[in-house]
Amino acid sequence: MLNMKKTLLYLLVILIVIAGGFWVRARFEWQAPVISIKLDNGYIGTRPFVVSVVEEGSGLKKISVVLRANGVDYPLMIEEYDAPVMSKELSISVSREQLKDQEGPAVLRVSARDRSFWGVFKGNESTQELYVVVDLTPPKLHLISNDRYINFGGTGLIFYQASSDTVRSGVKLGSYFFKGYRGKLKVADTFMAFFAHPHDVGDSKAVLIAEDAAGNRVERALGYNVQNVKKRKKKIQVSDRLIENRVIPLLGKTGVGKEGLKDAFFAVNNGMRARNEAKIREVCQVSRNEMLWTLPFHQLSNSKVEANFGDERTYYYKGEPIDRAFHLGYDLAVTRNYPIEAANSGVVAFADDLGIYGSTVMIDHGLGLFTLYSHMSFISVKKGEKVERKQIIGRTGETGLTTGDHLHYGTLIQGVPVLPLEWWDGRWVQENILIRVEAGVSGEL
Repeated sequence: MLNMKKTLLYLLVILIVIAGGFWVRARFEWQAPVISIKLDNGYIGTRPFVVSVVEEGSGLKKISVVLRANGVDYPLMIEEYDAPVMSKELSISVSREQLKDQEGPAVLRVSARDRSFWGVFKGNESTQELYVVVDLTPPKLHLISNDRYINFGGTGLIFYQASSDTVRSGVKLGSYFFKGYRGKLKVADTFMAFFAHPHDVGDSKAVLIAEDAAGNRVERALGYNVQNVKKRKKKIQVSDRLIENRVIPLLGKTGVGKEGLKDAFFAVNNGMRARNEAKIREVCQVSRNEMLWTLPFHQLSNSKVEANFGDERTYYYKGEPIDRAFHLGYDLAVTRNYPIEAANSGVVAFADDLGIYGSTVMIDHGLGLFTLYSHMSFISVKKGEKVERKQIIGRTGETGLTTGDHLHYGTLIQGVPVLPLEWWDGRWVQENILIRVEAGVSGEL
């Protein structure tokens, strides 16, 4: 009995020693916190930057973010934690008041200390330093020429000057941004920007913005009157035959039961459409820094308009509305496999299959302006090829999601569809675009 008590006592002592060892190891761990500074470039301005700290031992006790400039420390953020924190992400904002208008070279120092007893109970500390440039002064921005009237869904053109420290400028309208181009304008630091007043922005107001490398931004309101354009609402009946013959092949599926036809249509008309439109926007982000055309845009010869820009389409299946979409182009029809002409001179930016749009060509006309040609049966040009106004680029067809042979034609500003009718109108093009661009090129704005 006595031996058993001794054995249990020994075991208890061993357990206490082991537990104590684990406690001591945990409290005296020597792994320092890991610091990460997420700064887009070497500039600090009014744009927030992020500091993240990760601790894998005893937990964080303190984080400090300090900027040292001209021998003076400017605390940006100091946090102390009463309870262990294993990770922390801090968004740091800087203001003129905080730095007392201090700008120029500086050192950003981030320190983090954990709760370990290591280092005579001081804990483990990590420090990371970055050499940065503090810039809290926004660029200079001057609006030179503005549009007074813009059609709903139409195109506007502005000219402006932005100081040489500007790295991003253009027109912001709702969630849309249209960057400015230098082009061949004569006066230094002068830009031009085509922009759209998209069909879905409502009463949003457009602003001209300029940003520098530090994220400092200046804005100027753009005042113009929006002229309404009549839009039609259409009901489209979706049949089983349409889904089986046109939709299912786009999904690459076979043998879809009747109960899955509605979902298949939604997957294409909604999901695939969104992916295809994202691809269009992606293609339109790369454009020549010059205007590649001099004449008004050309409507497909002998063509009849079968669907207008901005038509709101509601799709019905077995009497139930199942989806909605806006038709953001013109459907043009002549005869089957009719030769398609390039609307204007430019460079082919895309020539391939594009889901619901079928075989598609996109032409870059410079400065963010593109035209789109879809549902083609045949493409006779390739990406990177220069084309001239009225050059044959393929033939009409019924590829993609369509019910008959025609050309879906679109005009886009940096990927955003706009009214093609304006660009077909020689007087509108002359008065709103060509005369003003010529003034910009000659420096007479």
